[in-house]
Amino acid sequence: MKLCFNTIACRNMQEPLVKSLEPIAELGSYQAVELWIPDVSTMNRAQAQELASFCLEKNLDLPIVTGMLGVLRLEMDDLKEQLELCRKLSKLAEWLGARLLRAFPGYVGEITSRNPDPEYYSYVVGAFKEFCRILADSGLSLASETHRDTFVDTVSGALKFLEDVGETNHGFILQLGIVPRWSGMDGVEFYRALSKNVLHMHLHPYPWQEHEDNLPNYSKLLPILEREDPGFYISVENCEALVPPVEAARQGAELISKLVAGEKVPLPENP
Repeated sequence: MKLCFNTIACRNMQEPLVKSLEPIAELGSYQAVELWIPDVSTMNRAQAQELASFCLEKNLDLPIVTGMLGVLRLEMDDLKEQLELCRKLSKLAEWLGARLLRAFPGYVGEITSRNPDPEYYSYVVGAFKEFCRILADSGLSLASETHRDTFVDTVSGALKFLEDVGETNHGFILQLGIVPRWSGMDGVEFYRALSKNVLHMHLHPYPWQEHEDNLPNYSKLLPILEREDPGFYISVENCEALVPPVEAARQGAELISKLVAGEKVPLPENP
């Protein structure tokens, strides 16, 4: 596997992103960076090129840009806004040399793959079709994250959404947590069911307390991925950002190394 650092861990830093990434690159544990950018207007072309040059110098790939694409309002009045966001993220990905954009299929809480609303579901599917067509013009793909409380938080929901969108440049970011249980599966079974279309993966170093399945799921799955797909990208995604980015990076790399080696790992705690 290739270890990727998600820059959400840098969100509380006041310094330039490249400055936060310098000590992480020096760790030598990471092969890639996932750019988390909730507001695309905060990065212009010059900043993107500076980041791309830094990553090239440090032998870090930039495979994916993670924005808030796909979080469509229940009022179903924001398609134009979301399409414009998709175009901006697509341009940013081009500047960086990235290949994927992350998206949430819905993620409005009360409406999920387990409790869909047909009208809203159709609205989201239509939007994702348009996203994929915009990205295809630049050779990019769209990755729907199997996040809880979305239309892809069960295997049946994910496969239905994939079929209904029906675009060849659409797949998944695998995120576990509680979602495999909602399909009656463990993490390995969940991955196997979607593996033909899994493009990337997220792992949270903590809080594992989100669900008791986290540790056994990743403990079983990561050694398999390391053996079967050494080029597969997995991002350390420290959403809480409660420790300095370099410490989050160190903790994440150590955790994944132990899981891949089959070592027994205690439940990490929030600092």
